[in-house]
Amino acid sequence: MNYQILDTIKQAARNRQVLRIFYIEKDGTTEGWRSVEPYSFSKDDGEQGLFAWDRTKNGIRRFSIDRISRAEISSETYMPRYQIEIL
Repeated sequence: MNYQILDTIKQAARNRQVLRIFYIEKDGTTEGWRSVEPYSFSKDDGEQGLFAWDRTKNGIRRFSIDRISRAEISSETYMPRYQIEIL
């Protein structure tokens, strides 16, 4: 677990800022940077996940935190669509 990425996600959620993530799919491919609105964490079968609104795909998605290779906070803020559960 990359704790720097985890801290970046938490900071973006607290400040309601759009998070940019570089996400690696299960098959090893990537779509490049994705802009997401972070809402909550989950844990399924020991795998830590992030529920976030994917702005490109226009929907809520679950991202495995272990497959987020980079995370950056953008200067853009968002109005929450759901309750933000990340503290």
